[in-house]
Amino acid sequence: MTRMHLLLRLTSRSKGQADACLLAQTLCAEVNKFIVNIKYLVKRFGEFNTSSLDEYKWLISSKYDNEIFPPYIPHIGKYYSKYKIMMYGMAQSMVGPLASLIEKNTTYKIRQMYDALDYDHIRIAPYKVMLSIAGIYIYARHRDAIESFDEIHESIAATNYYKFSFSADGHDVNPNSGLKEYQSPDNYWKENDSLSEIEITHLKPSTVLSFKGRHNKIIRGLGFNVVEFNDPSWILRGANGVLKKTGSWYRKRNDKQAKNLVTSYLEQIDGKYTGKKDAIEIYLLKYYHDWSST
Repeated sequence: MTRMHLLLRLTSRSKGQADACLLAQTLCAEVNKFIVNIKYLVKRFGEFNTSSLDEYKWLISSKYDNEIFPPYIPHIGKYYSKYKIMMYGMAQSMVGPLASLIEKNTTYKIRQMYDALDYDHIRIAPYKVMLSIAGIYIYARHRDAIESFDEIHESIAATNYYKFSFSADGHDVNPNSGLKEYQSPDNYWKENDSLSEIEITHLKPSTVLSFKGRHNKIIRGLGFNVVEFNDPSWILRGANGVLKKTGSWYRKRNDKQAKNLVTSYLEQIDGKYTGKKDAIEIYLLKYYHDWSST
């Protein structure tokens, strides 16, 4: 006897049990619907014709043997439906293809972010600082204090807005602001906008957390709420001097829980941002102040 058949038989025993069965059936339906949507995203992204970007092939780094890798669907956390937050980075920062993907089939490449083992395997830069932003936003707007990057990661959807990375002279090229220095970005933007529309209209986020840029106008045009934040790489460039105790972004630490959250995030951030933790603290508390005040 299947689990669903057993549930159906139990409905005859009492109204309370029948209500429980109905809830179980509803939850099953929602899970199945979610799975179908993932399959649909894989199908639609698999249908994308990468030859539409041939004019940019010389700049695109996510390719091998002169073949452009297919676009990839987002990471979608197990608890995404609780807050329905989707987070956009810019593009995968790379000067060449990921060695782990070269021999993989198209479906594997499309699902690379969705099937990633954990947040350390998500190719969004800088993802740990972005998880801090998501955690601060969740606390500011929902009053849920989540310290673990693992839990934040499982509470959001995340991807890069631009699915095809650029590099020139050994450095990655920003698709929003840097591409026009090498070539007209119009067709590239159009193709990536179409992919974003597919994923975002299926995930239907309540909030889109996104780096500032021209793409946010496209997302808002689709009817979604966009909350912008400065690309954390701005911190590495000095942040125009505002992320100091004497700078304009400094805010007093009035909320002890917010301060504790930021402290826990700083302990988990590593790499090239390790030496910028004082600035990151001011950066995060400024956004907490702004988001908790609106």
